[in-house]
Amino acid sequence: MRVSSCLAAGMLFGSMAWAQAAPVLTVCAEPWPPFIDSSSGKPAEGLVADVLGRVATVQQVRLKYVFKAAAACLRLARQGQVDALAFASAADSPPGWVQTRQPLVFWVLSAWVPANSTLQSFDGLALFRGQRVGWVAAYDYPAVLKAHTDWRRVDVLDTQRGIQMLAGGRVDVVFDDALAAEGVAGSIRQKVKRLSPLLASVSQPLSLRPGLEALRDQVDSEAALLHKHGQLDLFYQQHFGSSLAQVVQALP
Repeated sequence: MRVSSCLAAGMLFGSMAWAQAAPVLTVCAEPWPPFIDSSSGKPAEGLVADVLGRVATVQQVRLKYVFKAAAACLRLARQGQVDALAFASAADSPPGWVQTRQPLVFWVLSAWVPANSTLQSFDGLALFRGQRVGWVAAYDYPAVLKAHTDWRRVDVLDTQRGIQMLAGGRVDVVFDDALAAEGVAGSIRQKVKRLSPLLASVSQPLSLRPGLEALRDQVDSEAALLHKHGQLDLFYQQHFGSSLAQVVQALP
């Protein structure tokens, strides 16, 4: 028993020593459930946090999460203070950074309208000709929406404010995902509805600093496995009410 205890203690000490010596990679993200969010019980949670956790084990690195607005994350990346951005395209990353290539995270856009609207489904942007569109300036909307000029944009602060303005009759439509109304009061949620099918989707890659190509490839491998075994499809069905195929087909 004494030998076994010593052996166990030695293994534990070795594990702790490895953990302390393992390189630390800092991931900057704006909280975006169900993909990634802060948690009181662990550093991060959500689909991307789970994938990165498995990859970190394989790559023998430790992860540190910093939760800030997207603009602040980009600023930290340019200053060399973080190693990965969740989420950013090449155009929104420092020069030389690499992005994941296997689809994992999508911004799934639908049209939200007042609950008493006569519209029952979405069959084209012409539905909103001449209407007031709640528009969040900080969002990188699909090009097909940004190029549209047959409506009037009304600046809104963020998703929640857009839904509140929609419920109050100050805008006629808001383009956002199926979870857009999650953070508002139930009395407000009852005054809006989401049209089907999907309006569009935008792929949201992870962006990593130069030198982390192997980690990027491992994230892609994990995403491919989730796709192969149907887990990614189940995730989008559960959270957004659409299959992965429907999400991909909605890409502009």
